[in-house]
Amino acid sequence: MAQKILIGIISGTLVGIFVTAIVLPKTHNLLELLLTKITTTSVITGILCGIYAKLSHSKLQVFFISILIGIIIFYIKYLLTGQDLDALTMGAFVGAMLGGIFAIVSKATHSYKVYTRLHKRRRKGFGNYR
Repeated sequence: MAQKILIGIISGTLVGIFVTAIVLPKTHNLLELLLTKITTTSVITGILCGIYAKLSHSKLQVFFISILIGIIIFYIKYLLTGQDLDALTMGAFVGAMLGGIFAIVSKATHSYKVYTRLHKRRRKGFGNYR
């Protein structure tokens, strides 16, 4: 669980900095990009998506629920702060990026596990029919 949450924090931070750099192009300082409301909201979205990615086994479901989580979290931020940016579009965008990251990580770890299991069996003689 901690691994998925850590992936959510790191990817949420990177996605938040990326989105902030697009929305606020006049900001050049990395610390300013890191301390914005958008980045903080992206980190919270990443944590929640990481928790859901740990609980679910379907990569497609993680992707769609991450979009929904992003929309909900960004809309709550819009209601609390009154920031004039489009909350639904930004939430869907951030959720889709985070959902894609978690789907890729899940697919890569599953493929690696299958590869190592097959490699162990081949070393034991599985598949040698000569």
